[in-house]
Amino acid sequence: MKKIISVVLAVILLAMPLCTEAFASDGEANYDDLVAPCFTYLDSISACISKGILGFVTCTTGFISFDTNKTFVLTCYLQRTDGTHAWENYKSYSETYTENGSHAFEKNWFAPAGHDYRVLSVLEIKNSAGVILETATCPSAVLYK
Repeated sequence: MKKIISVVLAVILLAMPLCTEAFASDGEANYDDLVAPCFTYLDSISACISKGILGFVTCTTGFISFDTNKTFVLTCYLQRTDGTHAWENYKSYSETYTENGSHAFEKNWFAPAGHDYRVLSVLEIKNSAGVILETATCPSAVLYK
């Protein structure tokens, strides 16, 4: 019975994607108790990584913003480390959006074993003149491979 329960729990844990998300604050911010970052033009940003088949990983990144007349440049970095060095960018992909709302994309990349992997979402919000108004980052949980 214990083996069946442990197998079921292991399958559930493997099926859950490793996701994190950051949100903008609502109303007045109390900076003494604040833990999450505050954004002016952004409502939320997310980064997820999950194990695929045949050595691939699925990287998902997205954001929500209801601010108008802005350009949003969303970049997804697949980062890796061998445990002795800092995170290094292994793969990257960018998309540009000019409309507000919810936007996301997903990339599948080959990720050789022997490294730990994570996704780093970077969002640059620009005005009509191309000046960067805000930059937000969000790392995912670490996928041990």
